[in-house]
Amino acid sequence: MRSILPTSNPHLPSGDSPEALRILVVDDEPAVLFAYRKLIERDGMTVDISANLEEAIRHIRARCYLAVIVDMRLAGTDNQDGLEILRIIQKERPSTKTILATGYGDGEIEKTARALGVAYYFKKPVAPADILKALREFHLPAACQSG
Repeated sequence: MRSILPTSNPHLPSGDSPEALRILVVDDEPAVLFAYRKLIERDGMTVDISANLEEAIRHIRARCYLAVIVDMRLAGTDNQDGLEILRIIQKERPSTKTILATGYGDGEIEKTARALGVAYYFKKPVAPADILKALREFHLPAACQSG
């Protein structure tokens, strides 16, 4: 399969940098984590995964990501952990692109997510082609910056 990634982009971390094409996927469903990892790695990107809020925060604070794909509710509870992750990214890693995927969304959640800088808001199930399309667009000039 041919990669969708450009050969070089001077505005991204260098190709030798582990962050250049690193994606974080945050979801409490192991099958979703597995599927996204296979889909994205097949296209040449490195994928870190996290199943809970605390682990996701550790990942975000430890390294820069091109993008973070986050589920709205983690641990099967009635919460908004996804929005908390978006808040942290907006404050600490403002150049990191974000995708919110949820099975529990509504207009108010989408409005809040957009205000927190989410680039894509998807209702589950999300078609793999939609994820790849979004990641392609994230290869526009950007640089990892801390807030």
